[in-house]
Amino acid sequence: MGRLKSFLFVSFSALLIGACASVDSQPAPSAATSTPFPTAQAVARPTYTVQRGDVVEVLEFTGRWQPRDQLLLSFETDGTVRRVNVQQGQAVSTGELLADLDIEQLEEQLQDALIAFESAQANQEADAEGSVSSVEDAELSVFRAQLSLQRHLDSPPNASIRDALQNYEDAQEAVVDAERAYYEALSYNGEGGPGAVDSALEAWENAQDNVENARFAYAQSAASAGDTIQSWENTRIDLENDLLLAERSLQEARTNAVSGGGSDLRSQQLTIDRLQEDIDRSTLISTLDGVVLEVSIRQGDSVQAFDPVITVGIPEPLEVVANLPINNTQNLSVELIGVCNPLNRPEEAVQCIIRRLPASARDADQTTRIGAIFDDLTQGTIIEVQMPLQIRQDVLWLPPGPIGEFQGNTFVILETPDGPRRANIEIGLRTTDRVEILSGLQEGDVVIEQ
Repeated sequence: MGRLKSFLFVSFSALLIGACASVDSQPAPSAATSTPFPTAQAVARPTYTVQRGDVVEVLEFTGRWQPRDQLLLSFETDGTVRRVNVQQGQAVSTGELLADLDIEQLEEQLQDALIAFESAQANQEADAEGSVSSVEDAELSVFRAQLSLQRHLDSPPNASIRDALQNYEDAQEAVVDAERAYYEALSYNGEGGPGAVDSALEAWENAQDNVENARFAYAQSAASAGDTIQSWENTRIDLENDLLLAERSLQEARTNAVSGGGSDLRSQQLTIDRLQEDIDRSTLISTLDGVVLEVSIRQGDSVQAFDPVITVGIPEPLEVVANLPINNTQNLSVELIGVCNPLNRPEEAVQCIIRRLPASARDADQTTRIGAIFDDLTQGTIIEVQMPLQIRQDVLWLPPGPIGEFQGNTFVILETPDGPRRANIEIGLRTTDRVEILSGLQEGDVVIEQ
């Protein structure tokens, strides 16, 4: 493939540098001629000889010798240019302000938003200490509410009934024990002494009184149980509500301590961010260390979003940068080899190759880039470019002049020993200076310009 490209380049270069057409004089008449002087008509009609060679369709255009690595800068919003800080050829550095739009109103709004944010931040710090003590107070309230509820739950109303019933049952068991002790004392016939029977009897009678008292207490407790249970339940509900309110207050105190007015700060920060984004869209900042290649705006101009207005690039390396109509770029291809030379200096022609083409008419960068090597060529020099679109090698050809068309037929006036004769021909590739002859003529045939 490399040898084929080199061959095409040599052939193409020779074709460009050499003559593009051969115009033959009418063959010299023999010494024996009956017409010593040519007529005016013969002089006015030159002849051309069919030759064999290459026919090359060439796209010729110009570009500029500019830095290869370029960046087209555009605003991201419509507006009016407030200032332009750079001019063509000026060196710039990363982060340097190149130009901006009229954004005084946005800048004032941003300044107000920053002041409001700083004030809210100061208030938040001042409230931080109060938030800590509020949390501690709320935690103490929750602890007290939990303790009160637990104490109430530990003393339900039916506990008094259970205690009265237990006393009554204990008193009944004591009566049984006292009765048994009394009869045992009687069975011993006074063996325990004269007062043993009397003491046992008295204990039995006391036990009977205790049973009666316990039964009465139990009856009273059961009678009042209904009102007691309802009152106890109401108190439980009140204590649970107190605990719920205390826990809610604690949660609020903790939230306020963490946020500390954070929602207001976040809202103000969003406003600041939005204003800064609007300012950024209205500002052009250099993103590289390089040089300004083109400036197409000035103060007071109206611009539209995303229209390139400033081009910056890295000084080295350089290449040919051309702006071609999209229909021309569609006929080219990346890595196509051609010939480039500075304007009006064909003796300095060098081989060059297409490095980049715009992908479509919607591509932001519509430039065609051609790589070439020149010695000490000044940046910005106009470069003539010739790119071969089609090549027909070792074919018959004529210049376009003697070829005519009539009623759909292509023909030439062929010079023959018997005089001029019309000959229909078939042609192939046609360029500005050569036409490929497919049939109807032979190498060496002479045709007369019509």
